[in-house]
Amino acid sequence: MKAALIYPYTKGGPPGCYPPISILYLASAIQQAGEDVMVIDIDDGYISIREILEKLDEYKPHFVGIPMFSNHLATAYDLVNLIRSAQPDCKIVLGGPHATVRPEQVLETFSGCDYVLRGESEGSIVELLKSMTNGSSLESIRGLSYRKDGEILHNPDVVLNTDLDTIAFPARELLADAYKKNTYWRMGYRGAADVIITSRGCPSACNFCFKVAKRFRVRLPENIVEELEYIKSQGISNVHIMDDLFVYEKERCLKILDLIKKRKLNMKFKVRARVDTIDKELLLALKDAGVIGVVFGIESGSQKILDAMNKRTTVEMNYQAIALTKKVGLQCHTDVFIGYPPETPETIKETEKLILQAKPTSLGIGVLYPLPGTKIYKQAKEQGTLRNDWDIKDPRVWIKLPWIENVKTLDDYENKIRKKHLCIPSVCFNAIRFALVGINFQRFKRLAKYFIQSTFLYRKMVNH
Repeated sequence: MKAALIYPYTKGGPPGCYPPISILYLASAIQQAGEDVMVIDIDDGYISIREILEKLDEYKPHFVGIPMFSNHLATAYDLVNLIRSAQPDCKIVLGGPHATVRPEQVLETFSGCDYVLRGESEGSIVELLKSMTNGSSLESIRGLSYRKDGEILHNPDVVLNTDLDTIAFPARELLADAYKKNTYWRMGYRGAADVIITSRGCPSACNFCFKVAKRFRVRLPENIVEELEYIKSQGISNVHIMDDLFVYEKERCLKILDLIKKRKLNMKFKVRARVDTIDKELLLALKDAGVIGVVFGIESGSQKILDAMNKRTTVEMNYQAIALTKKVGLQCHTDVFIGYPPETPETIKETEKLILQAKPTSLGIGVLYPLPGTKIYKQAKEQGTLRNDWDIKDPRVWIKLPWIENVKTLDDYENKIRKKHLCIPSVCFNAIRFALVGINFQRFKRLAKYFIQSTFLYRKMVNH
């Protein structure tokens, strides 16, 4: 049985590009089951859809798997139809967040799709391959949705693996050429960059967030460091620890950091954290182990909005986390978004005030995506404030607020805050400094374009 896993959505932008770690986990599970598998990442050589089809024609897989995201449905739809036309006997399987929350819609809309795998799928994808090989019943495969006799059937959900240390490391070797070409990189790092996930799930219940699995589970420090040692052996010294809750269990985090030092990995890391999980001791330990930056999802500078989100943090925590992180000498990266009900011009101004006063090293800002499966999506749907919905036409999905007529108003606020932040002298200096680390011509073009667009007409902007 030959399987092909495809990541058809570009991840490369001005800040960098990371490997498609989710499908590399699935590829590893398939390998362990003794089956052949190839991985195609559209960012590996910036290939086209036509080139993806050519690779499939040469490989001739029996099984093709594609992850689905709510904001990329049109790309997935077109690719599925093209694969179905070119490989009529190949089974096409869709998974990922959107397929998990809307399997019925996927099977109704994607006529070329044979199966949907919901939830964490390292086990179910192997079971499906076995069923295809020996002709056994599909009914016992947990997390599987499929058609039978004109009906769409949904098997029970997967049983979550509570021992993450039994899951094989991602099959990075299947993208060895991409790694060698430094396809995966991040602004501020010299050389290639990689990612690692040390936990799954989340005990928080933020109203805007969708998790494929909510139950929080962790890997042991020894297992994590073993994977880091493998990454280092491949010549990569820069790693982003992607899970939101790396520092959530402080003692576990300190053990991981201590082990990193004992093994003398000499690597650089970026980690994510909630503002209510850090203190000076932890930040100093992170720095001592090689962490150079912390990413906080601060979300808003308005307590009214944070409470509406069920974030369970305070604006004061946001200020303190940013200040303390910078004080110990770490980069402080922040993510915020606007447009969450009951957002008003006044609450947006509070967020702007936080950003301009706290001066985080970098700012990721956007307008709320009301993702299916989240509480805010359900609420907006019930209240009639949801504008558009997630489908293959890829419309802009947003939530109507009483004081705006179209989403452009929110886009304008977003751009204004981003530009003002970039025009802070210390932020501007750091942005240029990080951009020039490990730069090459292609990266320089992207970063220069982004910087010019973000700071253009500064005088006009500050007068508003």
